[in-house]
Amino acid sequence: MSQSGYFDLAKSLSVRRTVVGAGVVVLDDAGLVLLVRADGGYRLPGKPQPATEALPVAAVRAVEALTGVWVEITGLVGVFTDPGEPWSAELAICFRGRPVGGRLSSARAAWLEPERLHELPVSEATRTVIEHSLDGETYFT
Repeated sequence: MSQSGYFDLAKSLSVRRTVVGAGVVVLDDAGLVLLVRADGGYRLPGKPQPATEALPVAAVRAVEALTGVWVEITGLVGVFTDPGEPWSAELAICFRGRPVGGRLSSARAAWLEPERLHELPVSEATRTVIEHSLDGETYFT
């Protein structure tokens, strides 16, 4: 069953420019989540994606580029929107994934315990996406 929640889709899509991004909630066998340190906090590995690349492929590529970890997409967490600024909005496609190779190659990447995210500088949106991933349902907001 899909859930909806905290972002306003109508407002988000009525702005002039929508940025599409893809990210991955990567969980290892120990239940640790892969995050990247950026802008003074932690976020999911992912990037805005070119229109010429399939989103799952782009998401896998972004995780490897940002962390050194190779991942396999195992499902969809959801589609999330954030109205952001009056002139732009973000449409984020978030996947579930698991590591299949590689190793951390960036000092900015870390495996962290999901239970500790409230102690770290992690945005509410990132925490919410991780929580949605852990509950196993697909969300569209």
